[in-house]
Amino acid sequence: MISDDAQLMLAYVKGDAAAFEQLYARHKVALYQFVLNSCNEEARASELFQDVWLKVVKSRATYQAQSPFNAWLFRIARNCLIDHYRQQGRIPRMDSIDDDSKSNVVQLTSPMLSPEQIATLTQRHGTLNSALYTLPDVQREAVLLRHIAGMSIAEIAIIVETGTETVKSRLRYAIVRLRSLLENTL
Repeated sequence: MISDDAQLMLAYVKGDAAAFEQLYARHKVALYQFVLNSCNEEARASELFQDVWLKVVKSRATYQAQSPFNAWLFRIARNCLIDHYRQQGRIPRMDSIDDDSKSNVVQLTSPMLSPEQIATLTQRHGTLNSALYTLPDVQREAVLLRHIAGMSIAEIAIIVETGTETVKSRLRYAIVRLRSLLENTL
């Protein structure tokens, strides 16, 4: 059975612009967060985000509904990030994401929070970010795809072109390391 996203993409391939708008609306937040958390430069993230959607438009004719649309989309995003680092003369290790960046994992704004609560969340957020960027590139990438982009293990495996057991292992090691780092600080 073809997913709703795949049906929308196939409709877009046939010329339905409204289908593309729906796909964009569904995936823009998770995709942007993934790109921003991967490169930590808002201007660069915005540029790469647009590049991803441009590549989606340009490669729509090659889309095949055999794999999930979001896996296809995030593979394009991952490749854009890898290309970006190669153009800068930095070769990502094992096609992974730059380890020197820091970024926001979540937005911490809410009218329901007191200033003290916001300060506490901001401090915890900074601590979590620091811990996240101590992870090896492939582990951080798996965490971002799983917990920021909301991907399944199988979808992550498709995106990073590895087995599901490898993805599970990367996530397991990342969680253990994050727990260890955060145990006494949060």
